[in-house]
Amino acid sequence: MNIHGQLYKVPSVLMRGGTSRGLIFKDVDLPKDPHERELVITKIYGSSQNGQIDGVGGGTPLTSKVAIVGVTDQLGCDIFYTFGQVSTNNQKIDYNVTCGNMASAVGLFAAEEGLVELREGSTLVRIYNTNTKRVMEVEIPVHNGHIVYEGDFSISGVSGTGSCIMVNFLDFGGAFTGKLLPTGNVTDVIQLEQNKSLEVSIVDVGNVLVFIKASDLGLKGVELSVEMNDSSIQKKIEDIRLKCGKVLGLFKDGEIITPETHALPKMVIVSEPVDYTDETGELIYKTSIDIVGRYIAMGTLHRAFAVSGAIGLGVACNIPGSIPNSLVSSKASSKITIGHPTGTIMVDVEVKAEGSSSYQLIKGGIGRTARRIMEGNTLVPVELMGS
Repeated sequence: MNIHGQLYKVPSVLMRGGTSRGLIFKDVDLPKDPHERELVITKIYGSSQNGQIDGVGGGTPLTSKVAIVGVTDQLGCDIFYTFGQVSTNNQKIDYNVTCGNMASAVGLFAAEEGLVELREGSTLVRIYNTNTKRVMEVEIPVHNGHIVYEGDFSISGVSGTGSCIMVNFLDFGGAFTGKLLPTGNVTDVIQLEQNKSLEVSIVDVGNVLVFIKASDLGLKGVELSVEMNDSSIQKKIEDIRLKCGKVLGLFKDGEIITPETHALPKMVIVSEPVDYTDETGELIYKTSIDIVGRYIAMGTLHRAFAVSGAIGLGVACNIPGSIPNSLVSSKASSKITIGHPTGTIMVDVEVKAEGSSSYQLIKGGIGRTARRIMEGNTLVPVELMGS
């Protein structure tokens, strides 16, 4: 629908899923041409060299996410979900990544929009994630034929409580590289500048994750935003990320690589459990966690911990010989509690060994909350919609 022949209304729903926030669009409401679609979405978000002041984007990786959904029967699913990490400072969207937090919002969206039939007790939404070509299952609580919004379940990084929405990753190992251990090794040695080297563990579960010991970076592991976002530390982490990306073949020769344009691999700094005070002022006791993690997204510290990253860390903790496995307090446990900058997050993973250096993630689950914040239309110049 045009307004004065100049602007186009794009039906949109703003939702929070877990510790992430973004717009959800139905596929049919966006241009089919990928380039036109990218221009429309980045215009809506306001992505430019001046940040996102001229759009709905929040100027941070956690608030610059987009989900595109539609109906499908692929692999017995109800809907498909394409996740995009929208750049804050240029007209680019990275689809070579996925987001479990937003998956909780997508599942709730499907139930609210009537894309699935509500079932008493719990409505299971089977989602085909186009980014990874894998299946997610999201469980939406239902009582007396209505979605249950109120509850006493809480997650670190989000104020208040709500009903628990379970997000399950099914057989997500090797989603991007074809193997849960992309290099075939539990640990790899990365060659750095000045004849230095660094040991890492690389795991592909939902996203490609590189695990590094905090002590190998001269860190304690419990640093908060002010310290972790220091330019010298971030440069060191980005240099390691670039080396790992080249080893994995994720970067092409001649490409200009930045955290904004190439989200993978993600970097995770890990350390053994210790007492520490988080960013909210709460004391996290080492007896309440199994490992400490710091998740780096788009070049900055994630204030909480990404869902896919948490499941990946849970998997790595269950792989003997990996860096996280050497630090975790509860060896070979399916339930792993991670201490992060704003609290804790617990994941439940089922990992199956297939030989000495091959593993399969059968299922990885985590509880989230989600909320529909605003619905209506976002406006773009009509010429961006193409034909």
